[in-house]
Amino acid sequence: MEKIGIIVDSGTDIPKNIIEKYNIKVVPLRIVINGKEYEEGSISEEFLLKRLDDSEVKTSLPNPDSIVNAIESCINEGVNKIITFNISSNMSGTYNLFRLTTNSIKEKYPEVQIENIDTLNISIGAGIIAYRAAQMIEEGKSFDEVVEWCNKNKNKSKVFFVIPSLKYLAKGGRIGKVSAKIGELLNIKPIISINDEGIYYTISKTRGFKKSFSKVYEEFLKFVDDQKHMAAVYISGTSKEFEKLQKNFFEKVSSLEHSVEVVVGKVSSTLLVHSGPDMFGIGAFIIE
Repeated sequence: MEKIGIIVDSGTDIPKNIIEKYNIKVVPLRIVINGKEYEEGSISEEFLLKRLDDSEVKTSLPNPDSIVNAIESCINEGVNKIITFNISSNMSGTYNLFRLTTNSIKEKYPEVQIENIDTLNISIGAGIIAYRAAQMIEEGKSFDEVVEWCNKNKNKSKVFFVIPSLKYLAKGGRIGKVSAKIGELLNIKPIISINDEGIYYTISKTRGFKKSFSKVYEEFLKFVDDQKHMAAVYISGTSKEFEKLQKNFFEKVSSLEHSVEVVVGKVSSTLLVHSGPDMFGIGAFIIE
């Protein structure tokens, strides 16, 4: 049986237990605070949140050496077929960096087959595709079958989320400063999703933050539409109130008739830089 390895970037937000179960290699994205670089996972959420408002905080692509190390780590484990998964190439240069690094490493290891998947998604919307691929590998599907399936079905994954303040998205240039300001003034909370090109867009709007949670759930239900699905309930920040909210929606989503599996998690620090604390989101993947 062929051994297939999976490598993701940390922006895919796959829960730790799944990473460990399927031996998924994670390449960390980087955060730059006042010119000092930190790899994803090397600083706590609290450390980042304390500096989010009064420091210059940016996100950065992974170190190319980290990609090489992840690939070589797979090869050393006897894996010669590797699939990599990245957050949307239209929101980050990570996919292109993986592709370029992969092309150069193929010259050194010509017997190794590597396929790069641009998920055209973000956070667990990207991660759930890699997770499903890991399950398929466990079921005995071949490398070619899994790659073909991922490319064909990646648009069946969608995330819906809301954040209390648009200022961080505006600060990072993800949305316009003017629309962010108007949104704040009118207390309008856009429900944000990712379109088929892998770019943020507003799917609907609501007034007031509390109402927006139900709206996120409503958009999620509209998307799954009585189809068999896997889902994920995600938050950012350290608020106990949000942990409770996550638990409530986890139970709600889990009780749906067509819900196959629901995972919970927190967004990566690199996404937290753009969303700020108290983000709430639900992701779904339609299973045929």
